[in-house]
Amino acid sequence: MNKEIVDNLDSSVLETGHGQSFWLMGDFYAIKTPAEQTGGAYSIVEIESFPGNGPPAHVHHNEDECFYVVEGAFSVILGDRAFDIADGDFVRIPKETSHAYKNVGAIPGRILVILSPGGLERLWAELGQPGTLNERPRIDDPTVLNRLLALAPSYGLEISL
Repeated sequence: MNKEIVDNLDSSVLETGHGQSFWLMGDFYAIKTPAEQTGGAYSIVEIESFPGNGPPAHVHHNEDECFYVVEGAFSVILGDRAFDIADGDFVRIPKETSHAYKNVGAIPGRILVILSPGGLERLWAELGQPGTLNERPRIDDPTVLNRLLALAPSYGLEISL
């Protein structure tokens, strides 16, 4: 096989927890496919969510979002409806839909998040603290929520607290 093709394929194969990775609000994020690799069409992020964690209710004004549960148990709120989801379940969230999720299991859960168009992952990376799945930051960032609220509008994100 052509060396250039092999090099391109190697950069497309990522193991669990690999990709641009960081900790954000107690969870571990690994960007699998940033918007820059897809011409902005979509991005994919793997999130290892710990028990009790999840984002506040929010609305995406620019992108649709999908969750695929790799493992774990989550509660998802879409508008005024709540759903319990687990291994193998899939949720599509059209833009302009208020939503939130929470890990309701006793162990960490993993979800793949697909954003279309891509780009919101840049906000998460900007807010997060670089790290690996086995290496948490020594100190949680107490400013992250205030920074999220300040940056959210520039990413077309509306947070409900």
